[in-house]
Amino acid sequence: ALEGQGVRWFTETDISVADDPKLLKALERSGCAQILFGLESPQTTALAGVEQKGNWKQRQVDRYRDAIARIQDAGVTVNGCFVLGLDHSDPGAFDAVYDFVEETGLYEVQITLMTAFPGTPLYQRLLEEDRILKDGAWELCTLFDVTVQPKNMSVEELETGFRELAGRIDDQDVIDRRRKRFLKRRTEIRQEEALKSRSA
Repeated sequence: ALEGQGVRWFTETDISVADDPKLLKALERSGCAQILFGLESPQTTALAGVEQKGNWKQRQVDRYRDAIARIQDAGVTVNGCFVLGLDHSDPGAFDAVYDFVEETGLYEVQITLMTAFPGTPLYQRLLEEDRILKDGAWELCTLFDVTVQPKNMSVEELETGFRELAGRIDDQDVIDRRRKRFLKRRTEIRQEEALKSRSA
């Protein structure tokens, strides 16, 4: 319905969309400019227990790179979202996220901090573990303020690592490099497609 209407749109889903080449082509033709995924972490161990049931994301982490490449090769940019301070991550998580972003050429990147919202099962568990830094502090639930005592690093390490990673990822030269990489790849794919159609 959107194809040919000149509409540019954005959506959120998960990496399983990469498994359907016809859907990817339809997304691009319909004007889908970007898909957002909650990747959470590129480290398999860090994803343990992130979901209440099944650890689906932990089982998908080995597919992240290929899925991002297939979606972006189809002409739809990917906005990858990561969470720092997860229970099974340590200070190595900051470099792991940066290296993953560089390797995959994600068009957009969002980083946030693990945040337990009052009233949620996560909040209750962390309250029982005496890891909530300030009980009931809704004003700190910004996703960018440390509200939880991390398991495998200090609060200071998490705050510093998060700020430094944000500075590296959001550096304008780094952003420009990621975007140029995407556009270069799109040009290459269009040239390949034109050659195939001429030889068919």
